[in-house]
Amino acid sequence: MLKRLMGVISILTIAGCVATESEAQAPLQAATLTNPNSQTHAELQQAIASLLSASGVIIADNAFTQYSQEVIERAPHKDANGLLIMGRSTEMPDAIQMLKQGDNCLLRHVQSGNTTTLLQTRCKVEKP
Repeated sequence: MLKRLMGVISILTIAGCVATESEAQAPLQAATLTNPNSQTHAELQQAIASLLSASGVIIADNAFTQYSQEVIERAPHKDANGLLIMGRSTEMPDAIQMLKQGDNCLLRHVQSGNTTTLLQTRCKVEKP
């Protein structure tokens, strides 16, 4: 009885490993949000800030709903009157892309290739 139980546990463990490996080998596909809400919006802002090593970012409510890629620009430095302090900015904006791999949704910083997995956000493959 114990040998049979151990055999079943071994088979289930192997099946779990195979599922995890096949999920990781699934192709990355450009994706858009499904059912965006305040919770997913907050997760997106936090994930993007982490990818950019920024203290925080602000994104539109409809970010990633129509296109898989968004451009993030740094906020210009302004004085108390709202005038630019540094003049014009020559800094290149950052591109963030939403991807789907199996059942997982990910965000990738295009310039660095760094990727993070979204836990609460659901997405679908972007239509061509």
